[in-house]
Amino acid sequence: MYSFLAPLIGALITAMYGINSRLSGLVGNLVATLVIHMAGLGAVQVVLAARHEDRQGQRVPFYFYLGGFVGVGTVFANNYAFGALGASLAVSLALLGQSGFSLILDATGLLGRRRYPIGARHLPGILLAMLGVAVLAGSWRMAPLAMIAALASGAIPVLSVLLNSELGRRKGIFRSTRINYIMGLATTLILVLALGPPLAGAAKAVLAAGPVLALGGGVMGVAVVAGTNLIFPRIPAFTATLLMFSGQALAGVLIDLIAEGAFDARKLGGTAILLCGLAANALLSRRPVLGPMSR
Repeated sequence: MYSFLAPLIGALITAMYGINSRLSGLVGNLVATLVIHMAGLGAVQVVLAARHEDRQGQRVPFYFYLGGFVGVGTVFANNYAFGALGASLAVSLALLGQSGFSLILDATGLLGRRRYPIGARHLPGILLAMLGVAVLAGSWRMAPLAMIAALASGAIPVLSVLLNSELGRRKGIFRSTRINYIMGLATTLILVLALGPPLAGAAKAVLAAGPVLALGGGVMGVAVVAGTNLIFPRIPAFTATLLMFSGQALAGVLIDLIAEGAFDARKLGGTAILLCGLAANALLSRRPVLGPMSR
C-alpha cells in the first residue's frame, strides 16, 4: 500500500510546485513562502479539529521539531539552482541528492530509522536508476555552486521528511504536520522581518492571485507532509524517494501534454529507466531489517 501511495504523493508534489511557482512569480518567493505556510497551518488546524488524534506520551528530542525550519532552505536552494542550471538539470541533480542521502539513511539507520544495509546486490538497480536520472537531465553544464545548491535542494527535503516522520511516529501524523508548518512559518517570519519586503503591496497581489493560488499550495502541502510522514518510516528511504520522483516525473509529462500539447519522450524514457532500476533493486535484493524499530 505504501509503495502505491508514494507515486501519488509525488504527482501531488508536481501539482503543488506548479501552483507555488505561479504564486511566487506574482508575489515574490518570500511572500509566497509566508502565504503557503499560513495556508498550510490553517488547513492542518481544520483537519485536527475534525479528526481526533491520540496524544502520544513519548518524550521527543528537540531536533525532531526542526523539520519545518530545515524545509524552508529547500525553497531558496531550488530557486538558485533552477535559475543557474535550468529545470531539467536542477531536478536531476536534486534527485541525485535525494537518492544519495536516502541511501545513507537506509545504510546507517540515522535517528532511529530501520536500517537497510546496502550490498553488492543493490548496485545493478541503483546504477540503472542513476542512468534514468542522467537521461532526465538531458544536458550537463558545470556551475559548481549551483550544482551544490541543486544537490542540497534534494538532500534537505529528505532530512526534513526524516525529522517530520520520526516526530509523527512519536506524536501523531497530523500533530507532526502542524509542528512542521509552525516551525516553517516562524522561520519565514524571521526572514520577512530581516529582509523587509513591502507587505502592503504583497497583500494586494496575493488577493489578486485568487484563492486557488493563495491557498492551493498550502492545502496540498498538508497532504504531502502527512503522506510522507505515513510512508517514510515504513519503506526504505531510497525506494520512497524514487517512487515519489517517478510520480512527479509522470505527472509533469502529463501536465505538459495537457497544457501545451507537447510530449517529452526523453523525460518519459528517463522515468521508465528509473522505474526499471527500482524494480531491479526490489527483485535482486532481500533486505534484512536491522535497528531499534525491528524489535
